[in-house]
Amino acid sequence: MAQRLHSLTEPQRLRSDGPPGAVIIIGSTGGIPALIELFGLLPCGLPFPVIVAQHLARTPSNLDAILSMRSSLDIRWAIEGKQPERGQIYLVPPGMALQINPQGFSLTPLATGAATWLGAVDQTLKSVAAHCGRRTVAIVLSGSMAAGIEGFRQVNIVGGITMAQSQSTSEMFEMPSAAIDFGKADIVASPKRMAAMIEIIAQQWQLPH
Repeated sequence: MAQRLHSLTEPQRLRSDGPPGAVIIIGSTGGIPALIELFGLLPCGLPFPVIVAQHLARTPSNLDAILSMRSSLDIRWAIEGKQPERGQIYLVPPGMALQINPQGFSLTPLATGAATWLGAVDQTLKSVAAHCGRRTVAIVLSGSMAAGIEGFRQVNIVGGITMAQSQSTSEMFEMPSAAIDFGKADIVASPKRMAAMIEIIAQQWQLPH
């Protein structure tokens, strides 16, 4: 594992080639406090978009306002057909499933049933992995359900980087634990440490060819 983690920060692994890359974050119970901490530490001007699939009630949400009050980042809801831009944070709207393709974001209503979000985040992760390849960073935050395992594995298969929130900083550890045990997360860290890792990745993805 030490050798694997060392390789993640080697410049040759992260140099720019192909799509600009993206960070995809999923979270459920306890995910919002982790997002607040993470986004409060990230700098503006990241060289890739950040997509957030936070499990929300299927009612209007002010998550964008909550996060914006505690961060200098540009945080907005994802819109159908929108091409994600570097340095922007995109939230998946409540009750919607998101995938990304060459035409931009594709949003579809979640089917009824509590478990539909679980399958939706797998598809989100897989679509980002397919679109960005090894320039995908997938992060699993606090949550009370095992979600995103198949998508997490797909990110690993294409050579992306996977992170899971540490037990000591998670309100609910079921989701990060599944990502560690079954999704084989590369890095287990606090939101503070994740922010530092994202900055390192951002610097290295901007290295010249």
